[in-house]
Amino acid sequence: MKKKNKFFLIVYIISFIITWLCFIFWSDKDEFDLEFSDKITITATIFNVGTDEVVEELYDGRKTNVYNVNYIEYFYYVNGKKINYGSKTYGKRYSISDKIEIEYVKNNPALSKIKAQNEYSFNYFIRNLVPVGTVSLIIMICFFGVLDFFSKLKI
Repeated sequence: MKKKNKFFLIVYIISFIITWLCFIFWSDKDEFDLEFSDKITITATIFNVGTDEVVEELYDGRKTNVYNVNYIEYFYYVNGKKINYGSKTYGKRYSISDKIEIEYVKNNPALSKIKAQNEYSFNYFIRNLVPVGTVSLIIMICFFGVLDFFSKLKI
């Protein structure tokens, strides 16, 4: 019984590590880079300000939430190349031609965010712990299902 529990644990840990690697390098690479890569601070100029209305239906349409998401589009120069980027804004109002401080990822200048604006209250790993844990559990269950299937085959 103890060996079986260790095997379950080892398979879960391996699937957990593989799932994290997939999340980091394929699913949310940009978000991960914005949070953990080296960044350079620069001044950008806003060229567009807008609002998108988001309608969220819950409980088969019985409840509807409507809210506005403010966004800005700005441009900045890196090594003489003009780069346009957009970002959601939180709490602060901006106007066209305002100068703002942004941070761009050193190895990917096309990826940036407004400096000191945190979109999330938890870091990347805590935000993604539940989905990664769930996917890892599903992978483990599928792995043991395949093992069980092959052990029942009579070849």
